[in-house]
Amino acid sequence: MTFDELPSEQPFPGVTRRALTTSRMTITSYAFEPGAAFPLHSHTQEQWTLVERGSVEMTIAGEAAPMGPGDWSLVDPGVQHGIMAGEDGAQILAIIAPPRASAGEYELAER
Repeated sequence: MTFDELPSEQPFPGVTRRALTTSRMTITSYAFEPGAAFPLHSHTQEQWTLVERGSVEMTIAGEAAPMGPGDWSLVDPGVQHGIMAGEDGAQILAIIAPPRASAGEYELAER
């Protein structure tokens, strides 16, 4: 099975996600259209993120950093973070541990 065979959803405009949850983690593939963003949010799980293609700006605890293919980041539980795709879009893989109870289990930052 591939991620492309899993059901998809669009949590934010231009962001498509497909997730697989095991007893110990949630593995999510995200496709970002150019300039699309997953807004600042936090959750109780640790998150490891790998950029597979394209470029993103990853903001963690108020600090933004550019990331490209092969770059990765680690976000501790409860730390606010968000991501915005570059001009060519992006594909990322996020591993969340322990697993999420639901795909929408996060708290968006105040705007």
